[in-house]
Formats: sequence, C-alpha cells, structure tokens
Amino acid sequence: MPSNLLSTTEAERIAVELAAKYGNEALDYVETRAEQAQSVGDELAYSAWQSVRGATETLLGRKH
Repeated sequence: MPSNLLSTTEAERIAVELAAKYGNEALDYVETRAEQAQSVGDELAYSAWQSVRGATETLLGRKH
C-alpha cells in the first residue's frame, strides 16, 4: 500500500469538517468513500480515507 499523503493534522481537519457536516454519520460517510476508492483500485485515496477514518473515530470517540 502506498504511503499516506495526508498528514495527521490534515486528516484531523477533514474529520472535524465531516463531523460538523454529517454529525454521527460522518464515520459512515468516510467508510463509504474508503470502500469506493478501494473498489476502483485507487490505493492513494483509500490510504487517505483510512487516515481520515482513524481521525474521525478518535473525534467521535468510537470504533465502527
């Protein structure tokens, strides 16, 4: 898998924006985007969404 292009700070910023927009559904949104990236073979996007997923889980205080 390629190395992630997102810094931790950037992943956290995106997680905050998504949580503000989607609330508790933010994690579902992130997981859907990661799955879409994986399904089309976009490993860079998948890696980035996985980082955002981790930041979103931390922000929301839960694992999905």
